[in-house]
Amino acid sequence: MMVPLKKPIRKHVRAFTLLETMITLIIFAGLLLLSVVQLKGYRDELILDNTSRELRSTIEQAARVSTIRHEGITITYFPVSKRLCFKNKNYFNKLDLDKSVKIDDFPKLEISSNGIMAPRTITLISRKGVRKIKLQMMWGRAISD
Repeated sequence: MMVPLKKPIRKHVRAFTLLETMITLIIFAGLLLLSVVQLKGYRDELILDNTSRELRSTIEQAARVSTIRHEGITITYFPVSKRLCFKNKNYFNKLDLDKSVKIDDFPKLEISSNGIMAPRTITLISRKGVRKIKLQMMWGRAISD
């Protein structure tokens, strides 16, 4: 003979109400939105820093190449395509900048056959800030601010 199972008696069911759930979701969505905005700003800052480092090292490399080959190198900036070209008759290198970064007032630069160029400052501008690269190529190095 089988014994019938007793149904559990629930007098007080403890659960979240719809209002409590909605408030929790709104708070969570707000925190998520703040973190996404902060992450986007951090990404823009990283792009600007990396572009600055890449430009500085490419200019330093061009100076070393001109010194080794005893040939001058011309650096030209094309603002529409956001591209820098480093070239002479036996050397060509290009650097494509991120579309969110622009170079302010970039003149045509010349690196002599000794790796020397006149001191200049290159200004990189993005939504997140400004980076300046001071070129003092008589010393063989570029300095970032």
